[in-house]
Amino acid sequence: MFHRYEWLAAIETGLDYPSRHLEVTKDGNTIGGMPNFVVEIEKTPFTRLSSLYPGFGGPLLPTDTADSLERVIDTVPSLCRGRTIVHQLRGLDSSYLRYNDALQSQGYRPYRRECRFLLDLTKGHDDLLADMSRSRRRGIEHGRAVDHEIIEEEITAETLRRFYRTYERVMERVDGDVYPFSFFDALRAIDDRLLLLTLRIDGEYAGGMLEVLDDEHDAIHGFFAAVPREHFDEHASELLYDHVFRWGIDHGYEAYDFGSTTTDFGDGVFRFKEGFGGRAVPVFVWERGCSPLWPLVKAGRALYWPYYT
Repeated sequence: MFHRYEWLAAIETGLDYPSRHLEVTKDGNTIGGMPNFVVEIEKTPFTRLSSLYPGFGGPLLPTDTADSLERVIDTVPSLCRGRTIVHQLRGLDSSYLRYNDALQSQGYRPYRRECRFLLDLTKGHDDLLADMSRSRRRGIEHGRAVDHEIIEEEITAETLRRFYRTYERVMERVDGDVYPFSFFDALRAIDDRLLLLTLRIDGEYAGGMLEVLDDEHDAIHGFFAAVPREHFDEHASELLYDHVFRWGIDHGYEAYDFGSTTTDFGDGVFRFKEGFGGRAVPVFVWERGCSPLWPLVKAGRALYWPYYT
């Protein structure tokens, strides 16, 4: 999903991230590649070359893998210029472990401070509820007692704008990075891969979720949630998550992916996601410095690593 042209185009045009994609050819034919974007490193004046953010990337090298990977790795340093001090690979799943030995032999180092919670939708809704923490189950039960409605919206500029207004307010409240609306608008090019939910409580807008449908992996990715604080007591988040779980089961999806979070059991977001009963799996990240400044930034990263993605 995240290697699709439309997703890459949304990042480039909607977020204005410079692209540094690599294409591997043989006898004039494309045999592989690796998408890359130049992305800011939070809390620093520097940038990283990322494959891929937002989302997940890494090399796609189905044929002549050893030679293609060597060519890609050898080319990366020429893409790191100016303030760009590190190359980062973010693989979606354990299939990227096939590259681990080759990457480490070329100076890439694993970075394991992110994880994803995966929920097995094939178990069915009753078993999902049974595996949740007591607080998550009670939240869903209490939420159902509220006069509410969840609407599956058509993906339009108007519906995205309404969702975005709440998303922007929520992210500003938690001091998070706010993506520009242009990114959301650019995602309309893959409207068949998006699920936009709107929650109404007592007839009033009470938040929503924008999900990415990864049909290649039969998975739903929870990318953006926007629930105002004033609806926390009505368990708006639990209602939305429960709806998307049931929607996924009804539409034949096998997994729900809560998205990246820090690997810190004391973090509130980690505990909230964990409460739904999902399985924690690592985000497979490798990094290689491409500037003398990288060791200094890396040494000081402990001061801000919860925000580093």
